Amino acid sequence: MWKFIVILTCKIANKVSKLLGHEGSVIGGYYALKLDKNILSKIKLPKYIIGITGSSGKSSSTELMYNILTKNNYSTIYNKEGSNTINAITSLILNNSTLFGKIKKDVLLMELDEQFMKYIFKYITPTHLMITNITRDQPPRNSHPEKIYKAIKNAIPNGTHLILNVDDPFVNRLRINHKGGVTSYGISENNYSRKSNLNNLDAAYCPICNSKLEYDYYHYGHIGSYHCPKYHFNRGNPDFEAKNIDVDNKLIEINENKVNLPSNFLYTVYFVTGCYALSKIIGLSDEDILKVLNSDDIKTKRLNIYDFDNRKWQMLVSKNENNLSYKQSLDYILHQKNDKTIILGFDSSSRRYKENDISWIWDIDFESLEDSSIKNIILIGKFCNDMRLRLEYAGIPKDKIILVENMNDLSNVIKKETQGDIYSMVCFDKEIELKKIIKEESHD
Repeated sequence: MWKFIVILTCKIANKVSKLLGHEGSVIGGYYALKLDKNILSKIKLPKYIIGITGSSGKSSSTELMYNILTKNNYSTIYNKEGSNTINAITSLILNNSTLFGKIKKDVLLMELDEQFMKYIFKYITPTHLMITNITRDQPPRNSHPEKIYKAIKNAIPNGTHLILNVDDPFVNRLRINHKGGVTSYGISENNYSRKSNLNNLDAAYCPICNSKLEYDYYHYGHIGSYHCPKYHFNRGNPDFEAKNIDVDNKLIEINENKVNLPSNFLYTVYFVTGCYALSKIIGLSDEDILKVLNSDDIKTKRLNIYDFDNRKWQMLVSKNENNLSYKQSLDYILHQKNDKTIILGFDSSSRRYKENDISWIWDIDFESLEDSSIKNIILIGKFCNDMRLRLEYAGIPKDKIILVENMNDLSNVIKKETQGDIYSMVCFDKEIELKKIIKEESHD
């Protein structure tokens, strides 16, 4: 009877929250756990319990897996809003269960926050867990990738089948002494790869003998093809590897199958390859997977394209506090062959906490923006002066940098003082404002 009351409370809280204009993705779980902290252990879960985690790429991976599963007739629930803490997962599960505690679906698919996995896996053992990467992310909360690695490592239950991005040495370490299945994926050398690395190298040493890892090439940061000189630890040959990578034309091959990419970002190759591997492991055929990946329905949420003043405006939603994720957006812009105006800025480092730590902007390779195709860089938001200082240290000519402290002035500045196609790289806090400016222009 108590379980019935707890689940009902969660469902009511969720509906009231939505009536008040909120997403309702967290509040029900909060109250449910207050009533019964062990409620998750009392729910009958589906056959497949799939988790996806990592410093970046987990939202895109979860969205794609949902599409693959549902279009192959697997009834699936997942945290669409991206809320991924213990309260959010509790809300997801209870809101989709009967009042008697049973989920009548084939798959429970969860995007998971690395630091909250230990609380969730105390009550739920995932059948499969995909790990995208472990990079420098949210420094005030995570401090260093080693802390993230330990949080994931200590949370993984025995028996869970791991799907690992072995291009990342941190992620590859998770296979060591794991008691359960392991499937690896990675991507081959491509035109984004480099023989030397200018970014911060957070995973530089063999986890077994502490010898310095040797790299054949880097994709970005510490992610690439590496090996221990004493042969204790290496990337190896992934079970699923993307080859013949043509990011610009959105084409790759996975295990000799031609695959279309939803966008021309390098990170897209990773989440597509990871989802391909995960789909195969749970029993889908190549044909089942390819009919989804190669359809026109798969889109990325990270890039939107608009028309502004007869110019093309590409809006990249870029994650703050993750220098490697941010750098991939910069690389995308630099690979475009036209003249460019770039808009950068933010009002808040995080939606999760109030500390406005901006140390992460000094980890980003802004030096790469010293490129002849970049005509102007507009800085907006609360920290525009901090961004200007960073760009000046990066060697960007001062006459290319334009500060816009009043967003009401941005439209005129773009029209009168810039040239080339427009690329904006902002986090969620400025995205709404930029979309409003574009909408107003379209109505003029």
